Amino acid sequence: METSTLLVIAYYVYLFIAIVYVVTRNKETPSTFAWIFLIAVFPVLGFVLYVLIGRKSLRTSKKQKINEKHFVGSMKRILSGLFKQQKKAIELIEKRKDLEYKDKLFQLLYRNSESILTLRNRVKILRNGREKFPMLFKDIKNAKRFIHMQYFIWRSDELTEKFKELLIKKAKQGVEIRILYDWFGSMLISRKSLREMRRSGIKIYPYKGPGDYTFFHTLNYRDHSKIAIIDGKIGYNGGMNMGREYLDGSKKFPYWRDTHLRIKGSSAKVLQTIFGYAWKAATRESLFKREYYPRMEIKSFVPIQITSSRVETGWSSIEQLYFQLINTAEKKVYIQSPYFVPNESIYTSLITAALSGLDVRLLITGIPDKKIPYWAAFTYFEELLNAGVKIYHYKKGFMHSKTINIDTEICSIGTANMDVRSLKLNHEINTLIYDRKISKQLERDLLKDIEDSKEFTLNDYRKINPLKKFRNSVARLLAPLL
Repeated sequence: METSTLLVIAYYVYLFIAIVYVVTRNKETPSTFAWIFLIAVFPVLGFVLYVLIGRKSLRTSKKQKINEKHFVGSMKRILSGLFKQQKKAIELIEKRKDLEYKDKLFQLLYRNSESILTLRNRVKILRNGREKFPMLFKDIKNAKRFIHMQYFIWRSDELTEKFKELLIKKAKQGVEIRILYDWFGSMLISRKSLREMRRSGIKIYPYKGPGDYTFFHTLNYRDHSKIAIIDGKIGYNGGMNMGREYLDGSKKFPYWRDTHLRIKGSSAKVLQTIFGYAWKAATRESLFKREYYPRMEIKSFVPIQITSSRVETGWSSIEQLYFQLINTAEKKVYIQSPYFVPNESIYTSLITAALSGLDVRLLITGIPDKKIPYWAAFTYFEELLNAGVKIYHYKKGFMHSKTINIDTEICSIGTANMDVRSLKLNHEINTLIYDRKISKQLERDLLKDIEDSKEFTLNDYRKINPLKKFRNSVARLLAPLL
């Protein structure tokens, strides 16, 4: 038998074994086909990548489940007062007549991510970096006891240099400072800046970096968090990382549109537990101590649930949240996301909502930073438009907000994009706010953004040439891998 024939036979045998291995992992169909496509085109590289980032290690998963169990126990102990008040809190807000609260949402987040409902909070929506960073700078400057920060991206530029100098100053004053950054997202962070901060007493570490025992098995599961906690009383969560582009768009974009939250109240304690979990995983130091959870009196009544979506919980909590929010809607569904690569259930829910007569609007970026998810989004538009969904491309700059607003009554603001990576892979943190006033403000912001956007219509879709449609379809096939 000729060598070429043997190679062909070997290739098909290898391909059959690889496909059986991938199929029996029982991942979602789009993800399974995407990996099969990659392995077929790049036989060796594709399978190596799948082993490294496309599957979960059983050994790691067991260890992570143990860590998750310890975390839940520590959280319930340190927030025992809030946990004991859950039933009373739900009964209290269900009696209010100014807002239709959804009991199913409470129960969903409590059961899939141990998310507790807090009532006493003061919330401010921050629309861009010019609003966020001066306020965060001021809060850090006024910190008395500790500063905890956890970001997917920590750049080394003019903005972070100013924060670095302030953080070093606070550390010298005796304030405890702990910073986590995602190893992959912050790969280009200055080693000099790290040394300077560490010499001043700042504890700063990568989350799941090369030194972590789970590194190779969790390479595809990134920490997409963007949170800060000051003295256990003030918390930040939303779409903005630490970098100049979030302030002014930098050189790449004329403007950067984003949404972040500043929260003062009980929910800051919840953010502290989320940080505490990640910090313990990265450094083995426990922060589940009373000194990091101070008492405070806040009169403002803004009910909030903060949910953290982690692989370790076994549930895709934010994916389930988005699905339930859309299905709960009775009048409106307004969504902002830089990327739109939904799973089948959320896609069907949006179509069903629009066909049911609801006002469904989707606002995504019109000036992309990543081409493949931008192209993939177009493959979903035809059916959405036929159902009655209104789609807008933001043209003033880069749209990076991650929000969903239901009936101008309940809204979610956080780190999770409307795409497969955020819904299935990343560690994400979203804040669900049960407040009509906040939801109304978020709606006004979206309507103002629409003024800076171009509506994408069925006529626009029909003008896309066949080659670009094919490109978009290939991008959609690859999207689950990104």
